[in-house]
Amino acid sequence: MIKKYILYLLCLLCYGCSINVGIDTSKDSKQEQTTEQNLKLPNDVRWITNSSEYKTLVKQIYTQAWENIDALAFNTINSKEQWAIIMDLDETVLDNSDYQIKLFENNETYNPESWSVWVNLKEAKLVPGSKEFIDNVRALENIQLIFLSNRMAKNLTPTIENMIALGVYAEQDIFLLRENKADKKNIRRDEVTQGIGRMKDYGSMKVLAYFGDASHDFPEEDSQYKFGYNMFMFPNPMYGKW
Repeated sequence: MIKKYILYLLCLLCYGCSINVGIDTSKDSKQEQTTEQNLKLPNDVRWITNSSEYKTLVKQIYTQAWENIDALAFNTINSKEQWAIIMDLDETVLDNSDYQIKLFENNETYNPESWSVWVNLKEAKLVPGSKEFIDNVRALENIQLIFLSNRMAKNLTPTIENMIALGVYAEQDIFLLRENKADKKNIRRDEVTQGIGRMKDYGSMKVLAYFGDASHDFPEEDSQYKFGYNMFMFPNPMYGKW
């Protein structure tokens, strides 16, 4: 009788251990899969998605920008001229690193078709610090936010809907998206400063500051516009023309 009882206890003990081992193994397997995926991602994408350095850097840029603009805007309060801040969207306000991850997982590179599909999914996130900065700018008087992006104009609606969901859209915002291949950013910047083309109904505006992640987001640096003062460049190692 005692032998049977001991045997019964041993069976229960073995069964319990097998359950625990199974659970732990499952958890470890999921963790290993996540770690393996992160390790396989290209360094540029992993830096954007995982590093504390990236988050710190972009927040630092927005903090410095706000300090400068808050001071610069003081001179615009009683100005009869219209003033604008021109901001790029992708990798400046909107974080599209998940699109880059999808490309990697599907063994693909950027193409206009998959990019358009991504934009219409409306799943872009926010670049850290961008919402706080935009909220601060909206509280200023006589400053117009203009989003000048190479997203195609046909994708304006999903872009706005994505921004509404993220809390960075207002009805008074102006969007200058790309109409076609020839519609370069310098053309649209000229429309803002000269009050022509798409900006004809708004009139000419003086630009208080520029924000972007690539050189073509900015005019040439001169005595009026300088990086770190009223032009602010964001890091983007994931894509570009170098």
